[in-house]
Amino acid sequence: MTLRQKIHNKIILTIEHLQRFTERVWYPPLLGLLALIDLFIIVIPTDGMLISSAMLRPKNWLSLSLYVAIGSSLGISIFYYIVDTHGLPWILDIYPGINQGSLWIWSESFFQKYGLFLVFVVAAAPLMQHPTIILASLAHTPFLKVIAVVLSGRILKYLVLAYISSHSPRLLSKLWGTKGELDELGIHIDSKIHQPKVKN
Repeated sequence: MTLRQKIHNKIILTIEHLQRFTERVWYPPLLGLLALIDLFIIVIPTDGMLISSAMLRPKNWLSLSLYVAIGSSLGISIFYYIVDTHGLPWILDIYPGINQGSLWIWSESFFQKYGLFLVFVVAAAPLMQHPTIILASLAHTPFLKVIAVVLSGRILKYLVLAYISSHSPRLLSKLWGTKGELDELGIHIDSKIHQPKVKN
């Protein structure tokens, strides 16, 4: 088992423990902090955490989604700043080969055509954001524009996810990109049961 897998397993166990405290006032900000951290370690199932938390506490779906969107966007802000300061060599030290994967090639091609619109689409979709943010930074796209677009996409994404999770969880099985993260957290959507089966 690799170090990343060990960290990932520990995070899953920690999330399962933390979800016993979803009614606490500190819980939504904590989800936001975890979403921020995930931008750098890429092992925290941010979408799955939000979905399961909104299912466990349906009345808190709005605050949960906003905290996760803000945390994720702050993470992107820090990431953009680091890339802008240190450039591509630093990125390749942290994420070797990221500029050779299919997602990078796709992002580069589409970024040249669509610019900030692509940043918005990726922010609103269950896709890895790093390539588009790196490209935006290397292209010297204004920081405030990038962050405004990312925040808009993240808010849209997480509002939709949290609303569906709290009001009509059966639809989750039809959403692209959610099944893997739900499986990681041990959540199985049952067509007859409207609450997640979270391990205790």
